[in-house]
Amino acid sequence: MKQVCLSETILTEGFSVGTGQTAYAVVDSRLRQKYQAEPGRQEWITVVECICTDGEVIPPLVIFKGENLLTNWLPRDFRDNWHFASNSKGWTSNIHGEMWLEKCFHPATVAKANGRKRLLICDGHDSHISAPVVRYCIDHDIILFLLLPHSSHLLQPLDVGVFSPLKRAMSLQLSRLYATEISRLQKVEWVEHYAQARSIAITSQNVLAGWRGSGISPLNPHRVLRSLSNDPGISLSSIPENSIATSSFLITSSPPDATVLRNTNATFSEAMRNASLSTPIRNHGRRLSGISEQLHAENSILRAENKELKKVLNARKTRLSGKRLVLKGKVVVSTEELQQKLAEAEKSTRERKRTGHKNKRQRTIPVIESDNGNMEEEIEAVGDEIGDCIVVQFA
Repeated sequence: MKQVCLSETILTEGFSVGTGQTAYAVVDSRLRQKYQAEPGRQEWITVVECICTDGEVIPPLVIFKGENLLTNWLPRDFRDNWHFASNSKGWTSNIHGEMWLEKCFHPATVAKANGRKRLLICDGHDSHISAPVVRYCIDHDIILFLLLPHSSHLLQPLDVGVFSPLKRAMSLQLSRLYATEISRLQKVEWVEHYAQARSIAITSQNVLAGWRGSGISPLNPHRVLRSLSNDPGISLSSIPENSIATSSFLITSSPPDATVLRNTNATFSEAMRNASLSTPIRNHGRRLSGISEQLHAENSILRAENKELKKVLNARKTRLSGKRLVLKGKVVVSTEELQQKLAEAEKSTRERKRTGHKNKRQRTIPVIESDNGNMEEEIEAVGDEIGDCIVVQFA
């Protein structure tokens, strides 16, 4: 097997034109209201960025909102290695994922690979795992590797070390423009400022810091595991139940443990009784302790319900999305078997959407029983989603 070349990671980041990121505004401290002006035009622009473990950055793909790409959206003296596209919403798609591979990634890395395989790490966005993208990776010796779900904030180097300074730099660039109180921000102006922010933030130092912070290069899994684990110096068994020390653990834990909260409230109430305080203050303290336990119980119930709802929604999403079902539990995507299954799943999804649009009709549920006798109701359901659901009636 050929030696694997230096790894690259891809991430798609969206920007709302006309909306600034987190920034500081210098105003008169005597003013009660503080505002920062922003232009009225707000639309979406997507940028596909990719970095390498040697500190290099691959030219980006910028996707505008618009049916056709216009030349006046681009600066005249702009670099040729950047690539631009457009669609009706300004989002990335399967077509743009394949376009990025062909025009950005492959030309920028094929010479450096020198005949070796390339490892491309992505976060599993739909545009990264389409059948044409996987086919292209197989044909060009690219190993497509998926990060674990919901782990980008820990394992994606661009999230760890690059995009945060990029957004700050972009906000600083645009804030100067917003200070002029312009009414509309043009696409070409946004591109110019993004290029300046990119040169400031996406540096070799930040790129290497992102790889190092994610524990991927150099390989250091303990760096991520430490951020996932709780503080080993604190354990419930080591904290006396009737000690005010429990309050320190209550402050540092989120959400608070129910046992610790109850013990802390008991200690607090005892301290209130022994203190030389007026009766209203002691009663108020006891009342607050009871309210905190009640709210904690209600919050725990809501958390459990929210978890169950997420479980149901994720299960529905898995059933409706053939690609997700094919890739469940997989990390290396660029194999012949997976590529064929992805192509079949995408074909099935297209056919289902086509037939769904043709067969849309009203559906009726004739009879619903109740305690008051037979009650006939006609419930009209439009679309396939309603037709696939069960009507639930609550007494």
